[in-house]
Amino acid sequence: MVDRRASSRTASSDQSAGVGDRELDPIFEPLVFRNLTVKNRVFRSSISGRIDNYNGSGTQARVNWEERFARGGVGGIISAHVPVDVRGRILPNYAHIDDDDKIPFWRRVGERVHEHGCAFILQLSHGGRQRDIAGVENAGNRGLSSTGKPDLFHGFPGQAMSHQEVRAVVEQFAQGARRAREAGLDGVELHACNGYLFTQFLSSAINDRSDEYGGPLENRARFLLEVIAAVRRVVGQDFHLQVKISAVDHNDAFLPWDKPGNRLVRRAGHGV
Repeated sequence: MVDRRASSRTASSDQSAGVGDRELDPIFEPLVFRNLTVKNRVFRSSISGRIDNYNGSGTQARVNWEERFARGGVGGIISAHVPVDVRGRILPNYAHIDDDDKIPFWRRVGERVHEHGCAFILQLSHGGRQRDIAGVENAGNRGLSSTGKPDLFHGFPGQAMSHQEVRAVVEQFAQGARRAREAGLDGVELHACNGYLFTQFLSSAINDRSDEYGGPLENRARFLLEVIAAVRRVVGQDFHLQVKISAVDHNDAFLPWDKPGNRLVRRAGHGV
C-alpha cells in the first residue's frame, strides 16, 4: 500500500533540492568577459534558416525568432551568419550588415532581445569560394578565396584574392563591426570556421599561396589577424569581439585522398 503523504513529502523534497541545485549550478551564474557580462552561461548558438529578404534586408520573422530565445531565458544569442558583402554571402535570404541602411533593422533586433536581459552578438561572415547556395550575384563571379581552386563541396570556382581585394574585405569586416556597435548590439563574432573564407586562408590544405598570406601558419593567419586589428581600430578596445574557429579541418572528409588540413598536435608536456 502506497503512503501518498510520504510520496508527496518526497516529491516536495526533490523539488526543493532541484531549486537549490539550480541556484548553485555555475551554468546560471553570470559570465564575465573583458567588455561584456552575460546574465548566465547558456548561449543560443548560430542557427536559423532562410527567413529574410533576398536583397539582404531583415524581416519580422528574424526579429521574432531571436526574441523567442531571449524570452526563454538564454543569457546570450549569437546570430546566424551575417554577410559583410553580398558577394560573400553563404546563402540567400539571410539579413546582411553590408551597408548603413541595415543598422535600423539590427537595432530593432537588439532592442527586442535586450528587453529580456539577453545579450546579442552578431556573427560576421564571408563564404569565400564556399557558397552553400549561389545567389544571382555569383553568376559569372568566382568566389574570393586564398586559392583559385574550386570548392570541394559544391564545385564553385575560386579566385585567389589580390592584395587590393584582401584589403577591401578586411575593411568590409571592420565596417560590419562598426554597424553592429552603432546598432547597439553587444559584440561581434568572426565566423572563422566550417570551410568559409577565413578557413580558406588558415587551412594548410586549401591555402596554396606563395606570398605573405600563404605557407607557414603565421602567414596563413595574417588575414584573420588583419581583420581583428581593423575591427579594433574601428570599434575600439571596449567592444566585445570573439572568433569561432575550426581547430581541425577535416578537409578530406568527402575526398579521402585530399589533404586533411590543420590538425591538433600533441607535444611533450602539452595536451592535444
